[in-house]
Amino acid sequence: MLAKLPIVAAVTAAWIAPASAETKPLPENTRFCPTWAEAHERSLASLNHGRSTFAVRWKGCVVLKKGTKVDVVESDDQWTEIVVKGKHWFTDEQLF
Repeated sequence: MLAKLPIVAAVTAAWIAPASAETKPLPENTRFCPTWAEAHERSLASLNHGRSTFAVRWKGCVVLKKGTKVDVVESDDQWTEIVVKGKHWFTDEQLF
């Protein structure tokens, strides 16, 4: 029973994180993806004229316009995680 406690704590923390998010307007037009890995691969592909160095199946990113209000879950020098309409999105750059 004690082994399941960390899992329950992690799931609970994942649900609580958006509630503690701070709402901020985006400072610039930005692409957000469903995972940080896809956001990072798209950034690398943009350095190669939009082509990835290997076959990639993109899951679908969205571009949010400057001024769009988003809930910022976490932001550091390598990534930003936001919540928009209950869905988590990631970018591989620091926005806030």
